[in-house]
Amino acid sequence: MLVGAVLIAAGFVRGAVGFGDALLAMPLLALLIPVQSAAPLVAMTGLLIAIVILFKEWRHIEFQTTLVLTTCGLLAIPVGVWILKFGNEQIVKPILACVVIVYSIWSLWRPTSLELKSDKLAPVFGIAAGLLGGAYNTSGPPLVIYGTLRRWPQQQLRAMLQAYCLIGSIWIVCNHSLHGLLTLSLLKQFATAAPLIVAATSLGQFITRDLPRQKFAAWVNFSLLISGAILLLSCLNASG
Repeated sequence: MLVGAVLIAAGFVRGAVGFGDALLAMPLLALLIPVQSAAPLVAMTGLLIAIVILFKEWRHIEFQTTLVLTTCGLLAIPVGVWILKFGNEQIVKPILACVVIVYSIWSLWRPTSLELKSDKLAPVFGIAAGLLGGAYNTSGPPLVIYGTLRRWPQQQLRAMLQAYCLIGSIWIVCNHSLHGLLTLSLLKQFATAAPLIVAATSLGQFITRDLPRQKFAAWVNFSLLISGAILLLSCLNASG
């Protein structure tokens, strides 16, 4: 029930602000189940959420840049999955916690003096997204940072994230299956929670339709910062 509740909350967050589902779900699930089990669940959840959101927002996709980001990400995803499969969980969890904390602090700070004038660095951000996506299902931070530095409108950024996640999640799930991480038990857990994930995603889109998104995003990022800190503290306590 706790695992299902986390996935449903992730759907609501992604529906509301367009990202943050994996950053919310992975640290919390890592406290409940092994990272190797949490990653396939979050990947399948991200795929489902992307379908729900793109159903309404696919027209805002900037296809050329999204293609570059996605292609580079797909090339890096198998390396990330290999890290997930053979990496030491005592190393993987603290790294995940640090990724969440750093990204949350960056999002709350949001430097306005930094800007990318062209798409020349898109492959670098795509590769970083692929590595983090394959290992921890947290491909969002590099993509959100890239879109923000490029000064993309919010709808364009949201659409790009969903398009990347749709293709990337399919590839991640395939790699999880090839490495034996996708089990029948996980599929049953996901199938049980799927209808509520769809409902939560749609609810998130509806609730924040007329609310100031920047204020809501700040609240989400603060929550992510807390969840990352909790995970990091749990890792330190376990090692101690």
